[in-house]
Amino acid sequence: MLFFNSTFSYGEEQISNEDILIEGDSLENTLDRKLKASGNAVLQKDGKTINADLIEYDQVSDELYAIGNIKIEGDGNTLTGSSLELSVKENIGTIPNASFSSTMDNSSLFNNKVRGKAKVLFLEGEDKKRLQNASITTCEVGQDDWFIKASEIEINDSSKTVDAKDAMLEFKGVPILYSPLVNFSFNEQRKSGFLAPSIGTTTRSGFESSIPYYFNLSPTSDATLAPRYLGKRGIQVQGEYRYLDKNYSGTSNLEFMPNDKATDRDNRYYTKLHHQHQLTSNLSGGIRFEKVSDDDYFSDMSSLISATSTVNLPQEAYVNYSTDNLDVNFIAQRYQNLTTTSSPYERLPSISINHTDEYEDIYGFSMLETNLNMSLTQFERNHNFVASSLDSNVTGTRFIANPSVSVPFENTYGYIKPKLTMNIMSYELEGGSTGSKSMTIPTLSFESGVFLDKKLNLAGENFTQTLEPRIFYSYTPYRNQETLPMFDTALTDLNLESLFLENQFVGGDRIMDSNQFTIAATTRFIDDSGYERLNATIAQRFYINDRKVLKENQYINSVVQSDSSDLFLAATAYLNKALRIDSEIQYNPDESSTNRATFKTSFTPQPGKLLDLSYRLVKNPTDNNSDIKQINLAGQWPLGGGWYSIGRYNYDIKQSSAVETLGGLEYDGGCWASRIVLNRLSLATTEKSNYTLFMQIELGGLGSLGASNDASLFDVLNRNVPGASFSSAIPDKYRKENLN
Repeated sequence: MLFFNSTFSYGEEQISNEDILIEGDSLENTLDRKLKASGNAVLQKDGKTINADLIEYDQVSDELYAIGNIKIEGDGNTLTGSSLELSVKENIGTIPNASFSSTMDNSSLFNNKVRGKAKVLFLEGEDKKRLQNASITTCEVGQDDWFIKASEIEINDSSKTVDAKDAMLEFKGVPILYSPLVNFSFNEQRKSGFLAPSIGTTTRSGFESSIPYYFNLSPTSDATLAPRYLGKRGIQVQGEYRYLDKNYSGTSNLEFMPNDKATDRDNRYYTKLHHQHQLTSNLSGGIRFEKVSDDDYFSDMSSLISATSTVNLPQEAYVNYSTDNLDVNFIAQRYQNLTTTSSPYERLPSISINHTDEYEDIYGFSMLETNLNMSLTQFERNHNFVASSLDSNVTGTRFIANPSVSVPFENTYGYIKPKLTMNIMSYELEGGSTGSKSMTIPTLSFESGVFLDKKLNLAGENFTQTLEPRIFYSYTPYRNQETLPMFDTALTDLNLESLFLENQFVGGDRIMDSNQFTIAATTRFIDDSGYERLNATIAQRFYINDRKVLKENQYINSVVQSDSSDLFLAATAYLNKALRIDSEIQYNPDESSTNRATFKTSFTPQPGKLLDLSYRLVKNPTDNNSDIKQINLAGQWPLGGGWYSIGRYNYDIKQSSAVETLGGLEYDGGCWASRIVLNRLSLATTEKSNYTLFMQIELGGLGSLGASNDASLFDVLNRNVPGASFSSAIPDKYRKENLN
């Protein structure tokens, strides 16, 4: 064995990375210039190793020639071929009949290498290879399920990017996609070029296909342009521009269809602009603007429930100022309404101020908390809104203020918190029966709770049981508010949260008169590891006086007055870390009836395995025909052999019909996955449901081909089956188990 730098010598010496080491069964030296190693010949330099049957090296020209069973290894790369011509220093050379393998930036057991073969492979520096008549894949050796075949492929090992010319994607030996130019990255690096096309079908638009092109404009901005073909409608162009900087960020979207053959409408469009800006450390602002060409745009064009259920599009600008205890918000907000029967008031403009503070040792109190919340708003009606009465067309200015002071006394075993609030309202109105109106309504409230615990043993296990009784009282005198408009206010349903609020209205136009108290108790069972195995709560509100505000005409037939609220019970039990049971009941003791109930069982033993079964009951107090009685079954489960199932069935017992259904299968092939999902959607702007078929093939490291991008399909799955995931996102341990 010998090594040399500028000269060579025999024997064992310390070798540096810049030295060249050559060994073989036999060595020949010619004129102190050329060295030939034959028989198991090996050359090593800079952490790279070249193996061959014969290696000839010229130390003057730094040229190397090798033949027979060529193998080059180093930096996660492996190259093989029939021969090699190489300039060692520049790493420039040629390998005919080559095969290669490169490690990807991927810690997973799957898709962690890109491999392929080429008629000729050219080495063009340390990190670049150019292949002629080549094919590449991320599949394991022996699994040739898909390849990209091209006349020329360039691979950059440093940036982990690939450029291919005259590229054909073959899946299971069948050509499925051709492109004159393909470029992609194996380390999720952004790069301009065509993205994976999408194809699919919906009942309202027919066959759909799209070929997006991605523009990597700068390190802080990018854009996507996507022509979209809809079989029943025609050509649509979609575009998106995104930017992100230290102090600002935003997204702009545009969709445009010059002519819709299905509806015979011209110039159908959707545009969206979102911008956020951090002007200073305390001052921020932004713009949100959305607009469509017509009311039916989303139900016709979209296959996602998040879009098809949209009925109000915001158009607003806002500025916020914030410190530790002060928030000032300014907003000018209007809407494009896609229905004329209902519309929120527009705020043109509104300014709100919220100030909180805490004082210690004031007038003998250990703590004093103050809060001032006030706003001034100009309310206007949307021009598309059709008023049903004179009062519903009222506009004007409203000033509200809610200063409060509380004195909390807290300790490890409990707390007491008295609080005084003044509710101040002032109006200047137009279009109604009252021009101006002002009133001030005080509210006194008191809240107290105790924390108790004890040790106990159940079925041989040690637990800590807590008992947390809680009482809340509030008093607000009655003021006649019937002549005031309802700009942004609504009566909320009672629940375990709102039982402990002074005012049952949200918004600033109504203050509920109250002389009431709420009693509640919570218990928890916590095991020795600190894991909460069970929690349960019971609560009920009791009314000392009737609530006179609810005698307004708008509530007289919809709200039942009684001495107490419904009884609320909620419990969550963790039978083990995989099985959880939740229940919530709203029970009317006077009528011995259950007004609301939810029962849910969730079983999640491991990622990729989940089952949810639930029942929901909501009684309508005025119309039994509008009651909701639904059962919901949803889940994802591996079937073995790489197959996964996913589904949801939401059935309305009252209507004897399915509300929404979803069913799908996914096959995990290791280096690829395929999915097919059928989803039935109910639309907000039409009674006719829309059926959407999602078909998708995900090629490891390349992205996906199919009816939607990964984000859109994931939104559909996660909304129907919360917690579901693609097989590629499941940990390797569980993927391997299901592949067997």
